[in-house]
Amino acid sequence: MIEIYLFIHPFGSLCLEEETRLIDFINESSGKINLQILPFVNMTTTASVMCTYGWDKKDLDSRNTFLNHSYSAALDYKAAQQQGKKYARNFLLKLQTAIICHKKPYSQQLAETLFAETGGDIDMFREDRQSTLVKEKFWQDQQTARDLHIQHQTSAVVYNFYREEDYGLLLQDGDALRTIPSLCQNAGIFSHSQRLKRANERVQVDIPTLRLL
Repeated sequence: MIEIYLFIHPFGSLCLEEETRLIDFINESSGKINLQILPFVNMTTTASVMCTYGWDKKDLDSRNTFLNHSYSAALDYKAAQQQGKKYARNFLLKLQTAIICHKKPYSQQLAETLFAETGGDIDMFREDRQSTLVKEKFWQDQQTARDLHIQHQTSAVVYNFYREEDYGLLLQDGDALRTIPSLCQNAGIFSHSQRLKRANERVQVDIPTLRLL
């Protein structure tokens, strides 16, 4: 089985692009591929996304507003996950499309409206959204990002459990993430022992910005 951890910022346009590309690939693939999408929200990723919207990252009020909205959107997604991956993924794509493509401002009302469109239980969504559990799950995702050395939005870690369980490949930015289909189809790259080392010994390989964890 191929396991993919995709780290995204809820408002990142490149995140939406690569996320959609990966979902389409997995839906069309005959192999067993498990995709986990984790929100990665901190000052660095938020400042990066702010720049793409033309917000002044040096403006404290603007930065705090954008960060709070980013955090809130991440919690919305984690709340949606409590009802299953299908609802959560559908909701996330709706929220990203509304904000990134249709330029709608984020609000809790928007999030609730879009979640209701997924057919999920809106009352349960509201309840989960305020729960300590959802906040804990968000912080667990941030810890996972630190453990896997994630530094940028639109990053992925790919594990191939058909081969070596100790090997994980770190890909950062769009060009690297677009190699995932070929990696999944050519699993041998995970077992080139002369070029790749054990977990946590990061090395460069042929694909730009691809590193072993």
